[in-house]
Amino acid sequence: MNGSPAAPIRPADLLQLWQQRAEYLHQYGDPNSARLWHTARAELERALESYGAETLTLDEAAKPSGHSPDYIRKQIAAGDLTNAGRKNAPRVRRADLKAKPQGGRGRPPRRAAQQTTKQVTPISKLRR
Repeated sequence: MNGSPAAPIRPADLLQLWQQRAEYLHQYGDPNSARLWHTARAELERALESYGAETLTLDEAAKPSGHSPDYIRKQIAAGDLTNAGRKNAPRVRRADLKAKPQGGRGRPPRRAAQQTTKQVTPISKLRR
């Protein structure tokens, strides 16, 4: 180990990994263990599909995506996102959400020196 944290494993990566393990075990004569890995892979695949098919309100969708509910509403109106709900009660499929890019536009972070020292002008100097 080099001391760096391990890269996170995505659930989609597990599908491929578990399929490879099952094929390896089947190839080398352990069909029962291979069958267990195939079953686990199928269960994970179904769970991911149902999780992605879940519909969220705009407020619920704002949290995992990082966007505001108004921005998501505008994406639906523009046709960039499919409305999975009704006309006046829009909903979005979890699988259709795109996460807000990190480090994009916006106000840059303040330096520590600027945050701690704040100069206040006395009221007496503001009068003429």
